[in-house]
Amino acid sequence: MSKQLIDLIDRLFDKTVSQAEKGQYKKALETIEKAEKLSEKANRPELLCQTLMFKGKALLALNRQEEALVEFQGMMELAIPLFLDDPEDTDSQYFVYNSTGFTVKTLEEIEDISKTQEFLSRNEKYFGKTFDAFEKLIAKEPDNFEYIVNYLKTLENVRGYYMRAQQFEKQVPVMGRIVKYYGKIFEIRSKKEELFDKLDKLIGEFKTYCFVFWKPEEAKEIFSQAEEVYRKVLEKEPVNRLAFRGLISLYEEFGDLYSRVGDIEKTEETYLKAFEALDEKIRKQPGDISTLRKQSEILQTLSRFFSQKNETEKAGQYAEKALEILKELPGKKPEDLDYQSDISDDFTELGELFGEIGDIEHAKECRMQEIDIYRNIHEKDPENLVSVANIAATFDQIGHLHANRGEIEPAKQYYERGIETYEKLLESDPGNFEYEIGIANSLNYIGELYTSLEPETASHYFEKALAINEKAVKLYPESTDYMKELIYTLKNIVTLNIEQKQYESAIQAHERITELHLEMIRKNPGDSAYEKDLGNAHSEFGLLLERAEKPELAKQQYSKAAEAFRQILQNEEEESLAKDLLAMDLRMQITLLTHAKKHNLAKEYLDLVRDYYEKLYENDPENPKNWKNLSDIRLLEGILQESMKNYGIAIERYESIFPILTKHLGPDTEKLEYQAKVNIVYLQLGIVYFSANELEKSKEAFEKALSINAKLIEKDPESPVYVRDAIVTFEEYAKLLKKLDRNEEAEEYIAKAEKLNTNLE
Repeated sequence: MSKQLIDLIDRLFDKTVSQAEKGQYKKALETIEKAEKLSEKANRPELLCQTLMFKGKALLALNRQEEALVEFQGMMELAIPLFLDDPEDTDSQYFVYNSTGFTVKTLEEIEDISKTQEFLSRNEKYFGKTFDAFEKLIAKEPDNFEYIVNYLKTLENVRGYYMRAQQFEKQVPVMGRIVKYYGKIFEIRSKKEELFDKLDKLIGEFKTYCFVFWKPEEAKEIFSQAEEVYRKVLEKEPVNRLAFRGLISLYEEFGDLYSRVGDIEKTEETYLKAFEALDEKIRKQPGDISTLRKQSEILQTLSRFFSQKNETEKAGQYAEKALEILKELPGKKPEDLDYQSDISDDFTELGELFGEIGDIEHAKECRMQEIDIYRNIHEKDPENLVSVANIAATFDQIGHLHANRGEIEPAKQYYERGIETYEKLLESDPGNFEYEIGIANSLNYIGELYTSLEPETASHYFEKALAINEKAVKLYPESTDYMKELIYTLKNIVTLNIEQKQYESAIQAHERITELHLEMIRKNPGDSAYEKDLGNAHSEFGLLLERAEKPELAKQQYSKAAEAFRQILQNEEEESLAKDLLAMDLRMQITLLTHAKKHNLAKEYLDLVRDYYEKLYENDPENPKNWKNLSDIRLLEGILQESMKNYGIAIERYESIFPILTKHLGPDTEKLEYQAKVNIVYLQLGIVYFSANELEKSKEAFEKALSINAKLIEKDPESPVYVRDAIVTFEEYAKLLKKLDRNEEAEEYIAKAEKLNTNLE
């Protein structure tokens, strides 16, 4: 083969790159096709690998993914044998990891799981051989940085292949190799930040997999391996900040994982490892501020975790330790105002945590620390009025602490101190209306203290706040923020008037609320957040009118509420996720309204959501989400109709669910998902037939539910869902047996329900 031919191919490669950089992908494709013919003529596989890669990239840029995939597959089939014949050739290593990486990228763009799985099954045979070759090579030359980097790129691309093919469990051993070889690369280059960042990112992704698929044991294995990698670096270089940062991040990631899967012991153990590592660093570098702040953050995380587990005492202990650390910090850099501001934020978070766990005194201590810091900032920088505004807002927060404990006078005193602070700010900056809004907020807070105890006092404060809010909206008609502040005050007035049964005054205030919501929509057309707020305002107005015994006007408001929500659900430009979340929210409201016997509003919402789900199902009946939502809304409609005593309609709705389940879950009625859903339908049919006094049909439905319940619990006796369903079925069936004068049997089923309830607790 002549040197001239090789030179010509190289020039074509250079030309291809140049054209691609200019975005001339069609020309690049034409050029590389010439290079491809010459490479075939030259019979040089390495040149052909390069050609196929350039060709695939050009096709990918032209959105010709299927064709690109063929090229990358061809590249892989050439690259692997080349590499296995000569593993030391770094060009071959380059072709191996790029052929895998570009194949995965292309399949990701095609978005066809079955195709990804098909290509993976074709290529998986190469992985083991490739891994073995790399590992033998690295064993011979353990200090060869390039070999290890290329192997890691290959491993990461293979892991991505498994993830894209949704064969998640197969990534675990690959992840183990990745962590191992990052450990080896850190032995050679322990100061390259991008390598530590990449490992940290991969560990975060693996943690997410372990949480989603509930794999704490696999997490533990990788966690221990990664911990050893970081500690090995720190043994050799105790001050390596990258390894230390990675170690703390590792503890935080897996502490979070264990907390999510409910492993209390491992959660505490893992976070305390982080705390102890930080403590060791402080012993070596006393007074290190960032380390102390991180310690406080770890302790707050533990406190929050135990608070969520209702272990208040332990939560309090960790929060108090965090406070002791934070109290050391404000005096450390008094001249650094940015630092002081950051520390005040730390006290804010800790104060909120103390409030959540009910430790009001320590919460108040945190707030007073904030105020001291803000005063220090203002003393150093008298022009900084933000710090003074923060003092006013913090007085309000302390007021909230007392208000939540029912301590009216102390709460009022702190709210008044907030007002005084805002008034002093107005003296310094009289044109700043934000300070007047701050006063209005504090007035509202004082009024809320007296709503039930002294309605006239409450009204006095609300009216003062209202005057400020109305003035703000008049002066700044374009500000939706000021409109929201006005709505807040008006809602307080509505609540006060409802409690006093002064419905006409409440209606008048609510009319103003509705006007403001409409005005905000006019200023922000097509914004679903404002449309949703309008829908909620109409529904709240309807409930008020119903309470005021104005049912026809209430129905009008309910219809307007439904129409506002309909605008969102029918808006094709609105994101599907936003619409799905709205539909889910409305379903929750339907359930609550049905239990509260607010049937008119519940029915408006139900008709709306049912129409939305039916349209989605009509457009894409095979999408599992669509048929499941349709069956769920029909079940909910049956429950609503039953509550309205429309038993015939309820029965028809329940019966209409069976064909959907049979169609989409197939004729195999032994499927667990089919049984679980059918079980609920038979239970509801048993209840509605009982209510309709069709006792034989009720008995037949209950017995079918009982039979399915038994199968479900046999298959999964630990499932709280199946156990709760069985409890309800036993209780409802017992009611039927009593009505049939089969009291002894009824008592047996009541006893069964009580036993299951005890086991569940």
